[in-house]
Amino acid sequence: MSVYEERKSFGSAEKGNQAETLNATLALEDFDDPNINKEEALAGILEDDSPYPEVRSAVANTDDTSVPCGTFRSWVMGLIWAIIVPGLNQFLFFRYPSVIVTNNIAQLLSYPMGRLWARFVPNWKIFGISINPGPFTIKEHVLVTMMATIGYQSAYATDIIAVQRVYYNQIFNFGYQWMLVISTQMIGFSLGGIMRRFLVEPPSMIWPLNLVNCALFNTLHAQTYAGMGTRGGLSRGRFFTYVWFGGLCWYFFPGYLFQGLSYFTWVCWIAPENVVVNQLFGYQSGLGMSLITFDWAQITYILSPLASPWWAEANVIAGFVVFFWIAAPIIHFTNTWYAAYMPMQSRISYDNTGATYNVTRILTPNNQLNLTAYQEYSPLFLSTTFALAYGLSFASITSTIVHAILFFRKQIWTQARRALHEQPDIHARLMSKYRRVPEWWYMCIFVIMFAFGVACIEIWPTDFPVWGFVLSLVIAFVYIIPIGMIQAITNQQVGLNVITELIVGYAIPGRPSRYDDVQDLGIHYDVPSTSIRL
Repeated sequence: MSVYEERKSFGSAEKGNQAETLNATLALEDFDDPNINKEEALAGILEDDSPYPEVRSAVANTDDTSVPCGTFRSWVMGLIWAIIVPGLNQFLFFRYPSVIVTNNIAQLLSYPMGRLWARFVPNWKIFGISINPGPFTIKEHVLVTMMATIGYQSAYATDIIAVQRVYYNQIFNFGYQWMLVISTQMIGFSLGGIMRRFLVEPPSMIWPLNLVNCALFNTLHAQTYAGMGTRGGLSRGRFFTYVWFGGLCWYFFPGYLFQGLSYFTWVCWIAPENVVVNQLFGYQSGLGMSLITFDWAQITYILSPLASPWWAEANVIAGFVVFFWIAAPIIHFTNTWYAAYMPMQSRISYDNTGATYNVTRILTPNNQLNLTAYQEYSPLFLSTTFALAYGLSFASITSTIVHAILFFRKQIWTQARRALHEQPDIHARLMSKYRRVPEWWYMCIFVIMFAFGVACIEIWPTDFPVWGFVLSLVIAFVYIIPIGMIQAITNQQVGLNVITELIVGYAIPGRPSRYDDVQDLGIHYDVPSTSIRL
């Protein structure tokens, strides 16, 4: 055999071994994972890193177990942010348009707080615990951010309290309100802990939005520069500061000086009196076909496009164009469902005169449906996009279950039997060195909070059966894994509000106040449990 043939044979064998290594490592990913690229995955596996390049770029594949994490400093700062951020968001929740203080605020501001603490607070000990253990570490920073993130959004159960108070004149004391909110919050948290082997531990569950937080942690704590060799360059922190300051200065233009840059409806400016043009190209009450904005707040109003995989965004865009830019105008201008008598886009329900639907006219003094009054008053009419959104929500809920059965069933079965140290992912193996929170802890929390929920129903006159409470839990149990896996892969969350309305409408007919209870409970048990990974 010649030297050339020998080298060729050796190279082929090496590639064969690499391919076998890749196939063996990705064996558990026995589903069509659109985020995986076999060449990129092979590079990550050979470096003992994640098979996903976006994870490799944001999360280190090494860990120093000696770095302090649960220090006095991190707990004090975390508790402060865990009070301030949710408090502000709850205070601003009922404001329209609402203002949300995101977890990024706590992540950014806790960094200088930690640095200042490390520099100026004396290294005293209280009951043997050091109040200043040294430099502010990245693990402390992550813990502070996690504490601020878990409950930073307004508690969804406050909708129940507000609806009961405003629309149904049911005013209960603080004990009811506290038990209702804490039970819904903590049941969702316990479900997330129980389901972590399916939604957190598999390497395919990348949670794209959380990778942004990880990249920011690295930017703030890393001491690396943009230049090569000895040429230096900007540090990651300084580059971030420049971009942040530039964005802050620019926002004064679309946010204050010329708000037309935010709603850049240039087509409507050409024909401001044309109703059809404004319906198609307007932003606030139209379909937004103008397609241009210079306001980053408008772009990221729902989620930042930088955090989602491109293929997921392409699917969203394609669906939006088909259903809202093609189907919606056809439905509206053909007067389907009497759509032409209402705005094309509106979140308000209407009566047969085109006025806002007056719900109180069809309710009895006991807040139950008065069918005779309903027939005398008016059927309920929805705008084109509102009705279309409801139909698409039903379709997405059904397709979520079907998709999970077709593509995720093997992985779910595998994960149900796999321990953390058996995961092929480097990050799972690194985490296996630490003591895990036992699953029975989460189960105990679930049982206690379930008792709180039953107490709310039975002690106060809510007119809500306990089996309805159990029904809301069943809905969350059924959907938590499919919805969580889809969100972990695509960064898109499927809502449960429409399916819960349908189910409770059949289960408890004629009592609209109970619709809100089951809807809010079913959604809230699912949402926090799919938001625990950081």
